[in-house]
Amino acid sequence: MKIFFLEAGINHFGKIREADKILNFFFNSELKNLTFMIHTKKFYEHQKKKGINFKLSTDFYKKAIKESHLKKKRIGLSVCDDQSFKEVADLKFDFYKLLGVGINNLKLISMLKSKKKPIFISTSFNASDQNIKRCLNFFKNNTRLTLLHSPMTYSPNELNLSKINVMRKKFKLKVGYSNHNNDINNIFVLSAYNPDAIFVYCKQRKKKNRVYPDHRHAFYFDELQTIIKKYSKYLMMHKKLKNIKKVKIFANEFKI
Repeated sequence: MKIFFLEAGINHFGKIREADKILNFFFNSELKNLTFMIHTKKFYEHQKKKGINFKLSTDFYKKAIKESHLKKKRIGLSVCDDQSFKEVADLKFDFYKLLGVGINNLKLISMLKSKKKPIFISTSFNASDQNIKRCLNFFKNNTRLTLLHSPMTYSPNELNLSKINVMRKKFKLKVGYSNHNNDINNIFVLSAYNPDAIFVYCKQRKKKNRVYPDHRHAFYFDELQTIIKKYSKYLMMHKKLKNIKKVKIFANEFKI
């Protein structure tokens, strides 16, 4: 399903074997888009001191991009730091996700602009209207931008999904949703707002005592299959309801 974007994040622990499991699920699913994430240089250095290397090699990304294209699928990259992005900037990713912490990083935005690829802008952190406008001004007249409503909360009362429509009107752009919530049902509620893209984190399998870096808001592979199937049904239901409302309005106007 084209609307869903699978996010590996750093749930591969920097291990190629783990990253390959995510790739294999992606290749065998109906999903068309997958992102990996490049974290900040400081993050990698800090984790290395703990004995964990979360970095995947450039060769891995080259292989992932090549295999995805052979299967007519797309690989994207989530970025937040110009220094760490430099190391993989020459690779031919199909799209990019600008994380909220980098929303006003002019150096990073300049690098992304030069790629001339679709860019999804997360509004998680630093997401005031002023910062979003400043970011869009940096991109100037790029027509391949999509904003992502990205509430960083596990409370359903704070998701504010109606902001998807508010942002559409305010910024005159496509608006999607980046999930950082652990309730599957909230994904289905999204269908009422018809987001242009839905980014969801994945994790591989249930394993005793295993905690993923993005554990709480990531879904297991089998859960994702269920989400995709059910979301399509909810979306069709909302479209039917909208059509019924339009018919009723028409009937009332002409006294049918």
